[in-house]
Amino acid sequence: MSLTPLSSPLSALTPAAAAAPALQAAVSPASIKSVAVPRIEAVKPSPLSVRVEAASALTKALPDIPLAAAPAAAAQSFSLLTGEALTRRADSPAVLAAPAHFDSPFLSAATPAPRSPAPSPETSKNVRRMMVGTAVMKSGMETITLSVPMLALTAFGGISAVAGLVVVYGLSQAVFAAMAGGLADRFSARKVLAGAVLAQAALVGTLIAVGALGALSMPTLIPLYLLIGGVTGVIETTRHSIPTLLLGQDEAALKKYNAKLHISYEVAGVIGALTAGALIAFVGPLWSLAIQPPAFALAAWYFWRVRHPLPAGGPPAKSGALAKVKDYFRDIKAGAKLVMGDGRMRWLALAFVLPQIVHRVFENLLIPVFAKTVLENPSASAWLLTASNAGELAGAAVLLRLAARFPGSHGWVKWGALGLLLTWALAFSTSLPLLLPLILFSSLTWAASDLSLRSEVQRSVSEKEQPRAISFLYGAFVIGSSLLSLALGGLLGAMPAAVALYWICGGFSAIALAVFLASRRLKP
Repeated sequence: MSLTPLSSPLSALTPAAAAAPALQAAVSPASIKSVAVPRIEAVKPSPLSVRVEAASALTKALPDIPLAAAPAAAAQSFSLLTGEALTRRADSPAVLAAPAHFDSPFLSAATPAPRSPAPSPETSKNVRRMMVGTAVMKSGMETITLSVPMLALTAFGGISAVAGLVVVYGLSQAVFAAMAGGLADRFSARKVLAGAVLAQAALVGTLIAVGALGALSMPTLIPLYLLIGGVTGVIETTRHSIPTLLLGQDEAALKKYNAKLHISYEVAGVIGALTAGALIAFVGPLWSLAIQPPAFALAAWYFWRVRHPLPAGGPPAKSGALAKVKDYFRDIKAGAKLVMGDGRMRWLALAFVLPQIVHRVFENLLIPVFAKTVLENPSASAWLLTASNAGELAGAAVLLRLAARFPGSHGWVKWGALGLLLTWALAFSTSLPLLLPLILFSSLTWAASDLSLRSEVQRSVSEKEQPRAISFLYGAFVIGSSLLSLALGGLLGAMPAAVALYWICGGFSAIALAVFLASRRLKP
């Protein structure tokens, strides 16, 4: 096969054409696209002055030449210094064909993908404050998850009372969560978060005082639990909209942040669940709540110290009750449009919300009911919840470890769907040594899927609109959880729990199938 001369400014250098800019352009990184080493054939050497100037230009460009392009650069430098012309086979790609932009996002397989820039020391400090504050808050949060349902079961009797509380709790979360976007526009997100956490500490302190005075009843518990749930909606919506304010919308950086945050979150959750279980066993569910107010007050202090820029383009604050009501419903509409107006976001919402609903109902309703009515050991709920929290911790660690090898979310969602099927363990066994690892693995797959999807939402929605999109997704999740809890409460009240679990796990299997189908739609 014959060799043809390569079309290049360097193959026909003359003294008149030895301008430095042209030579520098010829040896710039943009002129080296392929890593294949070209062949060389001898021609008449260029004048010495031209070659010296070309070598000087190449030396200046060396620091910017990627390692993968080193063979081509070496061949080109040899041709410049000797005056020989580069040649290639007629059917091979042009070695020196320069791309329009060297930093094209479509990198070749030989070129490593660019890494996200390391966060500044100030950003790292704020990230640590978010992680510590979240961990401290989670340690107190588990007492609410375990103690309030136990209070309802102990003081009022009947599973329907627990289901009613879960419904009240969920609906108030959905209503209050929609306020988070407007509050974040008028105040900084860290102030909204710190204020909501401190308000919940005061509400739980009030609940303890009411119980200590012997005045705890459904008329007093429901309003307090309603407000506690509402403040939780503001906390969760605001907490998940802060990462992009700190790190921007780099998906790799957000996945790393979310995984690390969830690790600290679940380490604290495991400790909190074990502590709450011990307190329930020794002093009862009311006094186990006593660790929540100081934990939340300390968390509020950490959140208050977080510093982040305000999102650009926030609307000006409006006065008047009517304007605030209009803004509230406008935010709900905007969140719905962001999520439901895009095809991929709709599938993402389905894969995001349905497993969250199952996980919420599993931890807040099924675990306490299963421990009390099937195992006949209320304190065993702490062990089951600890296994679930440990699984979430392991899921975050797995995502942190393997996210770079398995980018995107569809693979994680598929495993999360399969993990939902492990809830059948409750219907077939009462052995804790068997139940605990199965619950752990189920939560592991759910957490990895949930965090991966959360990072995709944060990357896909602008900083200004994130509180609205997140509040819509969160509202769909808590309303769905409330409705499912109400239905399951009726089912558990109408038949023995051991029998009802077969119907419940069958419903969870249908949800798992829907999530598996959504995972196929989320392939890039």
